[in-house]
Order: sequence, then structure tokens, then C-alpha cells
Amino acid sequence: MTTALCVPVFVKAKLDIEEAIAEAEEALEGTAGMIELRCDAATAKGMSAALDAAHLPVIVTIRPTWEGGFSDKSDAERLALFQEAIEAGADYVDIELAAWEKSRDVRETLTDAAEKNGTRLILSNHCFGGRPADLAERVARLRAVKEAALLKIAWKAESLLDAIDALRLPQQGPPNDRRPMVALAMGEEGLLSRILARKFAAPFTFAVAQRGKESAPGQPTVDELRTRYRWDAQRPDTPLYGVAGWPVGHSLSPDIHNAGFTAINAPGVYVPLPIRPDRFAETVEALRTCPGMHLRGLSVTIPHKEAALLYALEHAAAIDDLSRHIGVVNTLAWDNTGRLSAFNSDYAGALDALVAAWDGRRETLTGKRVAVLGAGGAARAIIAGLVHHGATVVIYNRTPEKARDLAAAFAGGTGKVVAAPWDKLPQSCCDAFINCTPVGMHPHTAATPLEPITEGPCAWSADTVVFDTVYNPQMTRLLKLAKAAGATIVPGTEMFVRQAAIQFAEF
Repeated sequence: MTTALCVPVFVKAKLDIEEAIAEAEEALEGTAGMIELRCDAATAKGMSAALDAAHLPVIVTIRPTWEGGFSDKSDAERLALFQEAIEAGADYVDIELAAWEKSRDVRETLTDAAEKNGTRLILSNHCFGGRPADLAERVARLRAVKEAALLKIAWKAESLLDAIDALRLPQQGPPNDRRPMVALAMGEEGLLSRILARKFAAPFTFAVAQRGKESAPGQPTVDELRTRYRWDAQRPDTPLYGVAGWPVGHSLSPDIHNAGFTAINAPGVYVPLPIRPDRFAETVEALRTCPGMHLRGLSVTIPHKEAALLYALEHAAAIDDLSRHIGVVNTLAWDNTGRLSAFNSDYAGALDALVAAWDGRRETLTGKRVAVLGAGGAARAIIAGLVHHGATVVIYNRTPEKARDLAAAFAGGTGKVVAAPWDKLPQSCCDAFINCTPVGMHPHTAATPLEPITEGPCAWSADTVVFDTVYNPQMTRLLKLAKAAGATIVPGTEMFVRQAAIQFAEF
């Protein structure tokens, strides 16, 4: 069974129906597709015009306000509209479980009309307030309705675990009920349930023709699924890779890695994995043990790099000595046997990005004085690399104890490392300044962790390198200010692309 992409189109009195459907069908060209006509506010005339204009299979939905829709029609009015849709040749009609259970008239009328005209019934249930406590009971009630040809359940994800559960749910039906089921976790944390719908052989999933036309939270565009997430290349055994972080929606990693898979014609799909700060190990285990998931690799970003090392240690991973000394890893990779390896590609990517601003040689770092802003996972990795290559590192952090602890952790190396008070940063005489904090990251792009040093013996010049590890936006406010002050700048994309290439080679 090929998973279809279903584009919702709202049928409204003032909407140009033909134009909206044409836009949806153009977006779907070249892939299995469907149109959902959302007739919440439609008249019978408008619905008929929409049905006439559609050239793909059509679902007619009239979602009432009491289940997250926009229809304030009475039950009788909705039923009459459903009847007209069936008689006009709708391929599917979507009726809510609650409406079905409440009204004998709904059950008998829709069953008779559907059987007579060949329309298939979709029985659905939605919870926009979070994961329903009675999820299993709702699924059982859906399965109890034998007249339904297809079942659908959707709820607002409360964590990535809900998306994983949504992917597993259709597989858990009884052997005597193999009807197709669409299970969706809505919202950003539920996006995985939409991205991997084809991999998990869902009958269809929802995507919009363009941003701003979503009918439920978290719907991607058709183009995002097909190009960014390799929809057409997904198979049940496609290996899964992803970037684990919180937040993670800004990450460019899916674009880079999926483009890489496409370029070398390799199987794999790389996805964003928004994992809450206290749920890393639990969520990774859920991904790893989910039947059909085939998790093979993770890029790990803020705030999970220390948790990733702990996870690796607890699972007897192969870890190189430098990554152990750094104390954080940003890559987890499983081989074909399930053996886990863990390493840190941040320091190599960062060092190569930094020295490219000079002569491209790591040896140039010997004797350089480098200010590092922050004391988190990225800072640890970069400091380890700088000290290893003989640089003098000055750590600035708003929590002085963390800066001192980090300096102590890397004392005794080839280079030198000291901690300095944050308020002394404007007087810092360094050859390079590296921002390892998230300050300036999207969406807080107006912020900067540091103002240019423009006066005195430490004033920035073309010989000063300002490197921001933030890569979204590419030109942070810090980099703009540094460039205006005459310094040489290194955007975070330089480090990001270099470390991603290292990860990609290991995946």
C-alpha cells in the first residue's frame, strides 16, 4: 500500500474553489495524493463545486466546533450535507466517533448511503488538549465500529514519545482487524508521526500546499515532506537518523544530511527530534526499541550532550579518549549489529572553521589567546581542542563556578586555560572570541553576548577573529557588530557544515 499525501482545502463561500484545489493538486503532482474538503463552513452549492473541481480522491469533512473544527451546523444539517457529498461521489466522508455513537440516525443514514454509492467511511477522534488519558479506550471504541473502512485518531503531542506511540499504534491492532488506521500526534513534538507515515505504511497523512493553510497543528508542507524528508525514498526498512535537541525546529541538520543521502543515493531519512531536557535517555530508548524505526544515528545538540555521553557509557558504547576527556558527545551511531559508538565532532569542526580565518593550519593555534564565551557542551569540546593544540584559553561564563570548573578540567594540557569574570570580557585582549552560548539564536536574533571592543589596546581589528557557533541566523547580531568594527568573522555555519560532514561519514 502506498501512503498518500492528503492536502486539506477549506471550502468557504468566498474562496475560489477551483484555484485552491488546483494549487493542492499541483503540489501533489507526481505522488499519491488526496484532497480533504473541509466543509465546516460550506454550503451545499460550494461543496458540490469543490467536488466537481477535484481530480483526485476526496475526503469530505465537516468538523464541528466541539471536536476542534469550525462548523456550528446542527447534527441534522451536517448529516444532510454528508448525504449530498456521498450522492455527489465523495470517495470518503469523515465522521466523528462521538457523533456516530450519539445518533442512531447518523449511523443508519451514513451506512446506507455509503453502501449504496461506494463511499468509504472514516471514523475519527481528536483531542486538541493533549494526550487523552483514555487513549486505549478510544482506540477500542473506534475498532468496535465495523462499518468504518478506515480509522483515524489524533491528539496534541505532549512529548516526542507521543509521536512514537502514534507510529506504533496502527501496528498494535488485533489480528482479526487489519483495517488501515491513521494515528497522528499534533504539534511540533508530533511531527515525526507525519514525516514517517510512509515508512510506517499509514494509508495517508496530511500536508498542506503552502504554509499558513494548516487544518491542524504541526502539518508540514508537501514540499517539505518530499524534498526535506525524502518522502519518495522512504521504505519500511529505511534507516532513521536525527538531530536531538530542545529546541530543535531551527536546525539545518535535516537539510544537510538528507541532501547528502540523496547525493550518494543512500537509504536514510534524517529528522528533527525535539526531546525535552529531562527525557533524553527515555526517548532515545523508545526510538531504538520501536519496531520498524531502525534508528541508526543521532546528532546531539543543546542541552543533551552530557546526557548523550552518560547514555553511551550506560550502554557500553565505544568512545574515543578525547571525547571521554571532553565529557560530552554530540554523535551516537549504531552499526548493523546494534553496537553503539559515541564521539564528539564539535571540536574538529570548530577548530577547522577557526583556523580557516588565519592560514588553515591547526598548528597556528599554538600561542594564540582565545576567549571562549560559555561553559556548556560546545564550549567543552572547543576548549579541549584549543588546549590540545597549544592555545591559551580564557573562559567567560555568567556563572563563575562553571567557568572555573571547566578550566580545572582541562588544566595540564599542551596549552593553558583560565577562567575570568564575565564583566571583564569588554577588556579582554584576545586573538579570537568564540561565542558558545545560545545568545542570538533564532528567534531571539536581536540579542548579542558581547559588544565590540573598539577602544584601547584590546580594540578589535582585521587580525581579530570573532566566531559565533550559533548558525541560525547565519549572520547573528554579534557577527554583524564584529564585521562593522573591522574584525574577521566566522559564522556558525562553517563549524556546523564541517562537523556535520564528520558525522555523515560515520553514519
